[in-house]
Amino acid sequence: MANKLFLDTNILIDFTLRREFDLQATDTIFELAEDRKIELYVSESVITTTFYFLQKQKIDGIAILRELSNCINVIPFKKDILFTQIEYFKEAEDGMLYFMASKANLNFFITRNIKHFKFQLPSLPVLTPTQFFNFYNSPNDLS
Repeated sequence: MANKLFLDTNILIDFTLRREFDLQATDTIFELAEDRKIELYVSESVITTTFYFLQKQKIDGIAILRELSNCINVIPFKKDILFTQIEYFKEAEDGMLYFMASKANLNFFITRNIKHFKFQLPSLPVLTPTQFFNFYNSPNDLS
């Protein structure tokens, strides 16, 4: 079964705006998703926030998000997330996203801001894109 990764907002924004943080590893994550070797997930808010940043840069966000929809799954927000341990997070939005990923039984939470995720469940490690590949030693280990 393919690994299931939740992408934090900063990862999708970095990828679509081509920002330099961990870009090579992020590109590889999307390539593996296109090849159906891993599955990518985001929340509705990750989509709308990314769209906002693309529009701000005068980039056709609709076209980019439509193209990405071929390799990204969207997890809907459900109100039971409000009754999870969001208070353990520096930012409530991070907590909501993290518990959405956890309740969806995903394998990894991929973010640039791991320092915001001091609280982690053993079943859902928080990693940067590069740390994700270090976990496996190489992208070929995912096949």
